[in-house]
Order: sequence, then structure tokens, then C-alpha cells
Amino acid sequence: MVAGLQPFVGGDKAILLRFSSEVGEWVSKYVGYPLPARILCPNRVVSHAGRLWWVDLSWCLLTCDPFEDAPVLRVVPLPEGKALKPREAWGLLDKYRCVRVSAGKLRFVDMYSRNRDSRGATQISVWTLADPDTTEWTLEYEATFKEIWDDASYKATGLPRKIPVLALIHPTNPDVVYFFLDEHLLGVNVRARKVVECEVYELVAPPSEHVATRFIHAWRLPPALCSGSAEETEDGVNEELQQLHL
Repeated sequence: MVAGLQPFVGGDKAILLRFSSEVGEWVSKYVGYPLPARILCPNRVVSHAGRLWWVDLSWCLLTCDPFEDAPVLRVVPLPEGKALKPREAWGLLDKYRCVRVSAGKLRFVDMYSRNRDSRGATQISVWTLADPDTTEWTLEYEATFKEIWDDASYKATGLPRKIPVLALIHPTNPDVVYFFLDEHLLGVNVRARKVVECEVYELVAPPSEHVATRFIHAWRLPPALCSGSAEETEDGVNEELQQLHL
């Protein structure tokens, strides 16, 4: 099924468009729209737990089961304190935040400039929505970039000590987050504050100054198509990371 959501700003209704291969045509249906009079600007749509999740990285997720005869939209706010003002970081937010599925659960990754520790250092945080039927996010871990830069594994890369651009969270290991820094794709076990991958990336498009989470989708090839065996490294991160495709 393919689905699209068309809300009416300031109204209490939206149109849910659905295309089913069984029917072979688009079907539109009015659904209740539970958000206030603020424009929803989805940065991405995620499929998880039999539902679609329209992700607005500035304030909330909107979700429903598009297969139901009478779909009901439900709001899941971002973790407390993470909502931004309308149009704040407009066009930039997906360089510093993302919502993706990792290890079968929805994860919210935040490294926006507001996210700082008690001493004012910029940090990265990962939250989990363990139960898709609730609105309760759990903070899994957080670390400052200074802690990552100070580790020997980061120093060994020779990369500068500057804030990177967020790429993605590993789809099966939620401890590992990927970043763009200069021409490199950097994988960091944030919980351990250690670099586990560092390679020059070869994106054809967009230009490097425009890279952001919106352009990245990660998947793993079926075992039958993967060459070589997966071995465990001393940091507990599988060589299967090399089989992660972007």
C-alpha cells in the first residue's frame, strides 16, 4: 500500500489517500485531524508496527494504521523539552535530528544545538519509544561530542574536532550512530564514546554541503547476497556493519 496525508491547516479533518495493489486505484478518506492550528512539516515517513508515522522533527509524530477501514490519527509528542517553535531551524533540522527504527523500536536521535549538558557542551541523545501504543519516550543514553573527540579511537581518525552532520542510527544496533564529517562517514558507538567505522563516502547526490538524514536510507542485504563472514570485534561491534548499505 502507498499512503499520503493531506491535512487542512486550522481544521479538524485531513484526507488520507491510499493506493492498494488489490484495488488498483487511489482511495481518499476523511479522517479526524488531532493537531492544533500549526503546520505539520514531516521530514520523513516511517513504517513501524503496522502503522505509518509522519515525523515532524520540530514537535511530534502523527501515526495511524492505513489498512484499517476507519483509520484514526494519533499524536505522539517528542520527548519533554524537545518541541521547538514553529519554523525554528527550518530546513536544517534533519541535519541534527532523526526518527528511525533500530532493533525493532522507534528511536529519536537529537543533537540539535539546544541539546547541551549542564556545562553547556553540545551532546547527542538517543530516546526510545518502546511501546508504540503509548507516548512515553525513554532516554537510552547521551554523550557530549567532547567525550567522543577525547577518545583515542577518534584521535586515530585524524578528523577535526567539530560538530558533524547526523546521518542515521544503525538499523539493528541502537548504540551506533553515523555522522557525516567533511568527506567521511563516521560510525560511533555513542554509549561507549568510541569510533567503530570511518570511511570516505561517495554520494553522487546531493552535494556534501546539503547532506542530511532525509537523503539516507540504510538496509542490510540478505545473508545469501553478502560475501565474507561476520566476525566480532573487540568493541563488540560486528563486521556486519560493512554490509550496511546506504
